[in-house]
Amino acid sequence: MTTELTNCNIINIGDEILSGHTINTNASFISSALYDIGLYTRRISVISDDAGEIVSELEKGMKDAELIFITGGLGPTSDDITKRTLCSFFGFDLEFRHDIWEHILELFAKRGIIPDEVNKEQAQFPASERVKYLKNTAGTAPGMHIETGEKHIFIMPGVPNEMRTMMMDVILPYLKQDFSGDLYYRDINTTDIPESSLYSMLSAEKDYPFGCRIAYLPQGYGVTVRIKTTGDGSGRKLVDDAAERIAELAKDRIFAHSIVSPAHELVRLLKEKKMTLSSAESCTGGLFASSVTDVPGSSAVFSEGYITYSNDSKFRILSVNPQILVINGAVSEETVSEMLDGMLAVTDSDIVCAVSGIAGPDGGTESKPVGTVYAGFCSRTEPEKFIRKYNFSGDRATVKRKAADKLAVEMVKFLGRS
Repeated sequence: MTTELTNCNIINIGDEILSGHTINTNASFISSALYDIGLYTRRISVISDDAGEIVSELEKGMKDAELIFITGGLGPTSDDITKRTLCSFFGFDLEFRHDIWEHILELFAKRGIIPDEVNKEQAQFPASERVKYLKNTAGTAPGMHIETGEKHIFIMPGVPNEMRTMMMDVILPYLKQDFSGDLYYRDINTTDIPESSLYSMLSAEKDYPFGCRIAYLPQGYGVTVRIKTTGDGSGRKLVDDAAERIAELAKDRIFAHSIVSPAHELVRLLKEKKMTLSSAESCTGGLFASSVTDVPGSSAVFSEGYITYSNDSKFRILSVNPQILVINGAVSEETVSEMLDGMLAVTDSDIVCAVSGIAGPDGGTESKPVGTVYAGFCSRTEPEKFIRKYNFSGDRATVKRKAADKLAVEMVKFLGRS
């Protein structure tokens, strides 16, 4: 069955999410994965580990969605009540499954741990042909797929790694076969232009939105333009033609033709050009290097990173002139320039970068307020350095993230032109 009318609801269960101690990354992962195969998420809810709330939210979901995705509450402890609550709701009995228990024993053995008696709770599984067992290869909590009428309910662990593995290995292949829609979309990543200005520029075109649906997705580093449609080959051609038009209009603002992070695009270009990279960071504290090394395969291009946070470390590791630090300060174009020279001296990388700034909440002055950042880079084969001053807004974490992303964006633009 292939349909573009399939609606999806996501229910995330967990007091730890509601308290703010755990970030709800599960919802974004699931909805994004569904979107990529043409399925639309109509509702995302977060509820506590409470049987009444679970039942109430499930009843709401079954009224307006064909596919319901539930995460959380499948552990072995008393506060993990999702499985028993659902069994009570649907009238299922539980039975001990030896195959699930053997899987649990195997996982514990690999970790050198002897399971407690309470772990046997996770081997209890609904005794119904309407419930399919979803194997959890990354953990001990089994998933479930409940079919009731035309509704399909997928219950997964709340642990992000376990949920992602189950989603990718088991659930998405099933959905692609029986429910996947014919959504087609293209993404264009822009930077250095506000969402409103980007919209004004594109919507001024006579035939906007070019026969497609166009969405603007603000990111920390810019705005992603998503061009999408559902339909056959003619719809795909409309999207492709619209993407070309938008690329022509926004060409000076584009740094990637897909919705990837600046670090992902930077790694891709470095690989393409067979170049290596090293970094020196002060205010970002290694965040730039972390974002780069988060990208699979980055070891082929990223050589090393130095966190020269103190003035002493800038002098000791990168040979920054102490007089520069005294006269101009650590947060200055002159200091970043010296940091780049030091990186060229202590590494063999083809391109080096450096960043120094005031992330806050204190440390700012009238001439250099909080959010002031100098960041730059240079290649070993070209003498010119690219160093810019930025004034970022936001709290400490936001300034650090913006600085790391902006540095990557500027290098992407440079490498894309060279």
